Amino acid sequence: MAHTGIAIDCADGKVRQCVPIRSTWIADHMEKVALHGLNTNACPKCKVPTHKLGTNTRSHRTRDYARYQRYKPENQNSGSESNDDHIMCDNLAIGQNIFHRLDRVLASDLYKPDMLYNIYLGLFKHMMDWIEGFLKKHGRLQAFDDVWKALPPYPGFLVPKKAYREVTQWQGKEMRNMGRCTLGVLAVALRQPGGAQVIPFKPALGCVRALVDFNMMAQYRSHTSDTIAYMEDYLDEFHKLNDIFLEFRVTKRTQDKVDKQRKEIRHQRALVIERVVPSLRCRMRDHNRQEESHLCLDLVRGESHFNFIKMHLLSHFCDHIRQFGNIPKYSTEIGELAHKTQIKDGWRQSNKNDAPRPIVHSYDRQHAIRMRLLNLESLKCCDADLSGDVLHHLDRTACTVTAVAPVVRRRVLKGHREDVSNVVDFSGISVVSLEIIYPELIRYGRHNLGAAHRLPDHHVMLRSLPVELLTQLEIPVLAFQEADVYKIHRA
Repeated sequence: MAHTGIAIDCADGKVRQCVPIRSTWIADHMEKVALHGLNTNACPKCKVPTHKLGTNTRSHRTRDYARYQRYKPENQNSGSESNDDHIMCDNLAIGQNIFHRLDRVLASDLYKPDMLYNIYLGLFKHMMDWIEGFLKKHGRLQAFDDVWKALPPYPGFLVPKKAYREVTQWQGKEMRNMGRCTLGVLAVALRQPGGAQVIPFKPALGCVRALVDFNMMAQYRSHTSDTIAYMEDYLDEFHKLNDIFLEFRVTKRTQDKVDKQRKEIRHQRALVIERVVPSLRCRMRDHNRQEESHLCLDLVRGESHFNFIKMHLLSHFCDHIRQFGNIPKYSTEIGELAHKTQIKDGWRQSNKNDAPRPIVHSYDRQHAIRMRLLNLESLKCCDADLSGDVLHHLDRTACTVTAVAPVVRRRVLKGHREDVSNVVDFSGISVVSLEIIYPELIRYGRHNLGAAHRLPDHHVMLRSLPVELLTQLEIPVLAFQEADVYKIHRA
């Protein structure tokens, strides 16, 4: 097929000889490294060392998978130590790259950044763990929860029903929604810092802001050189300031070392305090407690790091945009959403014996029946000659399958317009009647706005309301420790 092609029926009714070329393989990181024959902490795109995963360097060499395939048979026969060192340096695992020998396919280009697992279920989860530890250390965790539960409604925004600590499991949709409000909630929770809190609060806010803004820019459907430059600046700022959260990246091994060190220090101090007069023991205990805290913090900072793969994968986002376009079109979100209808429902209906085949057949049948019903409904709307049994069946299934109404073409209003000043002007340009706009405005005001900001209920007063059109939500966030300086946060 890769050499001769395959005959494909095209949309214009013609049959063309086409050569399919695999351009990407959409999967999470663990599936990608398994398919490429790499270790779990290896980058499928470049040869970054493990100890540099937490840095924002973009000068690593691209992986040559064809060279790996030529190298592995030689390594198995020779068994030299230099070859073993080479495998360890490149993070190669036992197994072969399944994409090897595919024509017109460069295995390193099959990797595509993933918003769902890399950011929403990856770095955002890590970031919230860091924030929770940071707030707990400075006594601001309850304030964060209070602001989190008090978030007001906004079109397109899902208002949290529980405090952040009360949620036990997060999904990708919830994490994406969380990324839009985390910065504002954190800024309110860190208001009015004490004298010793000013220094750590400012870089913490800056680090969170940089990651959130990077995520917002990565969701753009189209990019320019300026937007890509913004993303690179945000990523540089994030790596520059994330040291403030380093002490909250404690592994189990590091925690064991800290506990062991604390136990030894306390044992030594107890022997010393026994020889001190009682009047000085209280003062020595306070001094020893502070010194013990500093020693443990130094050990944590020396042992902790950000060298995990999801930190490094962010560095490939901008290069991917320059080469292949926007990132959301390669996200695994579509495939994860399709799991419910295409796999999970079929699995529940099967007898769990040789399930893959019945699952595929069940979904194919359901899809074909839905397409058939939609075609018959379309013919019925065109007054086609259909039998009485078909019409009767369509009437019975009308509650579940409805014909798609024709889309009314309306003007999309963007940016500042001179000819739109009130609701009446907006109705005339957008071709939406005032009988539809008035009830929606009244309903929204009653359910979502407070009494002080509620819209008038009479249509005569609604006619004179001013209208402002925005292409993007821009939230002014008060700069840290500034009274009249704001930074624009684009959501």
